[in-house]
Amino acid sequence: MKRNAHHRCRFAVAIVLLLFVLAMRASAQTYIAPPATLTTAPAAGSYYSNYSITLNPNFTFTAASGSSLNFYIVASDCIPQNISPSANQTYILTSIPRTGGMKNTGTGINSGDLANRTSCELTQTIQYLDGLGRPLQNIQVKGSPLNKDIVQHFLYDEFGREATKYQPYVSTSIDGSYRSSAPSELSSFYNPTGNGVSGSQQTNGIVVNPSPYSLSQFEPSPLNRVTEQGAPGTPWQPVLNSASGHTVKKSYTTNNLTAVSDTVNGRAVVCYIASINANQSRTLTSSGNYPAGQLYVTITKDENNKGTRGGSVEEYKDLEGHVVLKRTFNFANGALQVLSTYYVYDDMGKLAFVLPPSALPDNGVPSKAMLDAWCYQYRYDERGRLGQKKVPGAGWEVTIYNKLNQPVLSQDSVQRLTNQWAVTKYDGQGRVIVTGLWNAGSVIARSALQSSIEAGAQWDVRDNTNVATGYNLTSYPTLSTVLTVNYYDDYAFNGNPYTAFTNSLTIGTTGLVTGSKVAILNADGTFGQMLWEVHGYDGFGRATLTIKQHYKGGSAGYNTGNMDITTTTYNFDHQIDHSTFAHILSGVSNPKVGVGTQYYYDHMGRQQQIWKVIWDESLPQPDGTLISQTDYNELGQVKTKHLHSPDKGTTFKQDINYTYNERGWLSAINNPNSLTATQLFGEQLTYNSGTSPQYNGNIASMTWQTTVPTGLGLTQQLQSYSYYYDQLNRLLNANYTTTGSVGKFNERLDYDPMGNINHLWRTNTTTVGTYLNAFTYDYTTGGTGNRLWGVTDAGTAAQSGNYTYDGNGNVTKDTKNQVTAIAYNRLNLPATVTRTPGNISYVYDATGEKLQKIAGGIPREYIDGIEYNNGVIEFVTTEDGRATPNGNAYVYEYYLKDHLGNTRAAIRQDGTISQVQDYYAFGMDMNPGNSYAASPLNNYKYNGKEKQETGDYDYGARFYDPGMARWTSIDPMAEVSRRFSPYNYVENNPVRNIDPDGMLNEDYQEKRETLSEGAETLYGDEARAFFDRLKQKIKKKHEDPHKNGKDEDPVIKAWKLRKQKAAEKYGKTGLEQAKHFGLWWDMLWGQGPFEPNPYQSNATIANNPVATLVEGPIGIAAELGETAKIAQLSEKSIEESVSLVMKDQRKLSHIFDVKHKFAGLIQKLGSEENVVREVLKAANGQIKMNMHNDRITVQVAGEVVSVGGKVVNGVFRVGSMWVGL
Repeated sequence: MKRNAHHRCRFAVAIVLLLFVLAMRASAQTYIAPPATLTTAPAAGSYYSNYSITLNPNFTFTAASGSSLNFYIVASDCIPQNISPSANQTYILTSIPRTGGMKNTGTGINSGDLANRTSCELTQTIQYLDGLGRPLQNIQVKGSPLNKDIVQHFLYDEFGREATKYQPYVSTSIDGSYRSSAPSELSSFYNPTGNGVSGSQQTNGIVVNPSPYSLSQFEPSPLNRVTEQGAPGTPWQPVLNSASGHTVKKSYTTNNLTAVSDTVNGRAVVCYIASINANQSRTLTSSGNYPAGQLYVTITKDENNKGTRGGSVEEYKDLEGHVVLKRTFNFANGALQVLSTYYVYDDMGKLAFVLPPSALPDNGVPSKAMLDAWCYQYRYDERGRLGQKKVPGAGWEVTIYNKLNQPVLSQDSVQRLTNQWAVTKYDGQGRVIVTGLWNAGSVIARSALQSSIEAGAQWDVRDNTNVATGYNLTSYPTLSTVLTVNYYDDYAFNGNPYTAFTNSLTIGTTGLVTGSKVAILNADGTFGQMLWEVHGYDGFGRATLTIKQHYKGGSAGYNTGNMDITTTTYNFDHQIDHSTFAHILSGVSNPKVGVGTQYYYDHMGRQQQIWKVIWDESLPQPDGTLISQTDYNELGQVKTKHLHSPDKGTTFKQDINYTYNERGWLSAINNPNSLTATQLFGEQLTYNSGTSPQYNGNIASMTWQTTVPTGLGLTQQLQSYSYYYDQLNRLLNANYTTTGSVGKFNERLDYDPMGNINHLWRTNTTTVGTYLNAFTYDYTTGGTGNRLWGVTDAGTAAQSGNYTYDGNGNVTKDTKNQVTAIAYNRLNLPATVTRTPGNISYVYDATGEKLQKIAGGIPREYIDGIEYNNGVIEFVTTEDGRATPNGNAYVYEYYLKDHLGNTRAAIRQDGTISQVQDYYAFGMDMNPGNSYAASPLNNYKYNGKEKQETGDYDYGARFYDPGMARWTSIDPMAEVSRRFSPYNYVENNPVRNIDPDGMLNEDYQEKRETLSEGAETLYGDEARAFFDRLKQKIKKKHEDPHKNGKDEDPVIKAWKLRKQKAAEKYGKTGLEQAKHFGLWWDMLWGQGPFEPNPYQSNATIANNPVATLVEGPIGIAAELGETAKIAQLSEKSIEESVSLVMKDQRKLSHIFDVKHKFAGLIQKLGSEENVVREVLKAANGQIKMNMHNDRITVQVAGEVVSVGGKVVNGVFRVGSMWVGL
């Protein structure tokens, strides 16, 4: 693998002594600033520079005995990490090694092994504090791509509130000194001319922003509740004494008895009651309305709201903090729609019913038919565990637990037809060891099953005499079919086929999955052989080796010799340095395909380059190819991504430029008005401009252009969509325009209260009144609810049809798409599709990984990123596209994507275009005239998902029909968004939202809004994890210093009392004492939002201690102890913590990912927000400083929940949460 010249030595020298590429730096080196030209010899020692060191012809050096002269070349972004903290300020200096060997931290700033280090070897952050211990500035020393300091400035009002939150900026300094003129420097950075237009672009890739801050306004009360929240950028600032600003506004009130028909003042709320019956079912009744003033109401209006009730969200909470109602408002057909979602709790405080808007809950108790069609229903067993649930559109699901509250048996409505149960078995540590199916043969009462489970063993143990599983499975029941088996701790499990590899793996396996096998789900509903997988780890628990048996050749080709071997190495920062992949076929001496990937990062850990080599390993390995290089602006946002360099970094075939607006939202990909040979696709997005400006993140318009190949009769043209939304952010109109053509590819929709589409009009002509599709959706023929039973099409395509469903809500017939039958496997994934143009069958493994598809008799096999078509490799997936075989070599192909990840064009490595594709708003292909695809056809198009022969897209968890703009199965995460139909696609906002895997939609902007949260998003959660690991060493025993005057500061008292003990325990050097005080102080008040990346493991820290220094007016102090709990958090602090989680979509998506198993708790507590709040309440007083390695567990609503996070400025920030240990 060859490196870019940026990383290699290039010298112009007459005499070369010792020149080394710096890989692992020796100590005590001296930096020579470029241009590094030497005429006379320096003193003996080691010297380094960037790019080159030139020794003039007359240069001479005579080495004395025992001396030498060494020269090193380092990367261009490595410069001396010289710092000069401001001595007149109190500060904490935190140093994080990025290379090994830093054991002795010396006695001063950057002394000992920290001396003479470069920014590539040492990351340093300085936090300046005021007299109350609050952050004044956080400075990431040399944190920008050009090694400038990144500064986060803080300002507090007279009540100690951070009413103005500044964006981070890049200073001209590089030494970490306190920036006394930070506000003016901030203004100059974002608006250098002083009169720039907000939202325009500077040449350095930074947006012009005359208002680089967000303002908060508070109610005039001791509660200090926010009433108006602005955002960075002039258009998003509050307007004094006016509600006209484009800000998020909150108001607080209580319920009343005025009927909701009064669209101005009505806040009446029905008081629902869920009674518990003897059989654990719940009966829904009502006692009329809540008395006035019994519910707290929080009213939220987003940035688009113009002071009306439309678009606002009202949340009603009872005196116990339960959310009992969420009410939204939308103007439609000239009237205000009131959309109420009720949450009803039983006598035990558990969520029993969720009544969405279509159940008309404001009108009184829904009928049983309405409950079954529209509502979520929950029942709990005698121990308060969720035992039964019903999601709209599906039948009842049942879960039965063992004595340890672990789910053992589960059954959905389809399984109930054949008395089949899904089974999970555990070991003594609560880890899942075996899953499978049990055919009970007949109906068995739930109480009998519960008794049988509790009467038997509660866990199972390893037993290698059991050939089938390697476990002695004595717990109830006996499995009929084994689906998955997991092995932990070692490799001595029965049947391990890869002992030749695992015999030498002995490091760090305790508690980790070492092996597994998973059954194949055949298309005919039977279960095939099991595929093996083993894992190897290093001492840090990082995966270094994976051997995975693949399914090439189907069941007839089953052989453990068919395997893929992946090896991974890491750098000092725990980032992937290099990976290799070998695709091996049984009986073939050389791997069929070898793939090597090398990653390079800058001095702050930002990925810069990816080099790749793909080859047939029966042939010599070719040189590596630089497939991508990423440039960043000074704030760390992606500025340019370069694709495919034919000359190792000198030139690239594509240069993709990104620009952003004041909010950090993507505003352009290249310039669609000015394409070039290296910029074949361009896209521009507008938000707060145009005929329907959007201030809340909705996209108002999109303009794009793609270069099309010549000679094919295609039309290259600038195209655009203007988008219009209702007040629930659902797309109403996508109006198409291009030169000389208006309305050719329009889409127009309307919806029912659940977001089900009632009508969809789609055009493919400019003739007014003529439609390709004019769909009317029928939800009533087969009964009420969210299921679509039929569609009539009055358009020219005449694509009418009808649908049927199974008990789990999966479409089983779709005559519109000529599908007469669909059979599903136990994962609710399609196994066989019977259709007129030709049948399709799918083979998966029991975890849901797709292994094979047969369409028209031609098999397509999916093997870890390699796809075979009819037995021949068609392509190998890469990070930015694919590589297709061409004789004995592979040709790279790159996908050019829009803001949603839709493939708009594909180019080969020679720059020729192999695909052009445009889409309607909801993902259907525009008609041929604007499309082109060469062979082999690329089907990974809309959202980057694979298009099927039926026209549906496979998202992983379920399939999406872009023609009908809805899913074909119920959302597995439907309970996260109960106010919406479980069939709706991305809440009907496909221009802004994506759904990565078919389970939970995401706002694409959340991935890019790096500025709104300050600099912390530039470096990520790994940095916080590092500091949390350090903090576990310190114990907090003090009261809040904010409550004390300076003279009574308990920190100072602790220092006076424990100074001698510190000296005895840690030595008499001020460094060690300062280090431990710094850790304590950081733990108490939190490392502010500006933290470096990446973290170090505990083992690394033990070998390479980090100096954390505090100097200044307060002096230094230490408080010693062991890992312990923090003091009780206040109620206000908990609410702030909840608020931080709820406004962070990325965090929500992470915490409530399906693998974290929160669905049950969400059902019990009513909402994600309630789950977070109750977990924090339960954890209050038990929270430890390190929540990543040393988690705590709490009991919440009958569930065991693990939680981790950190404290920042007295507020606990949730890092992760999951159900279980």
